[in-house]
Amino acid sequence: MPATNRSELSAFDADRVRQVVQETVSGPLYAFCEYDTESFRPLYLSDETVSMYESRDAMLEHFETIHTNVHMDFMQSKLFRNTLFPDAERVEYITTSMDFLKILRVYVGDDGLFISVDPAEPVVPIVDAIKATVEWPENQNS
Repeated sequence: MPATNRSELSAFDADRVRQVVQETVSGPLYAFCEYDTESFRPLYLSDETVSMYESRDAMLEHFETIHTNVHMDFMQSKLFRNTLFPDAERVEYITTSMDFLKILRVYVGDDGLFISVDPAEPVVPIVDAIKATVEWPENQNS
């Protein structure tokens, strides 16, 4: 049975966004987490994801390692928005694709969503579904 938690960090309804993402993806949703610069909270972990770890503590330790790095996304977003592309109103997402996993990090104001899916999963439909569910702040990265 997948592991689930209720949203506690996001200023928007991240639980509803998770449901919409689950309905949108054509393949497996491995993980759906909310985060900000200080905290990281898994809202959904598939059975496949949980089984990758020898224990709950090992899994949480790995997630903490991930969060230690993804919080820098907010700094990178500001770099792109304020310095490299000042005409952009916002940085909406960053995607990392590996041979076994695709990670999508979506930014809504000061909150982030960490989504992991199959490498063949198209990203744009996921982002469009999130945009249809959440009100995007104007100039969020300024």
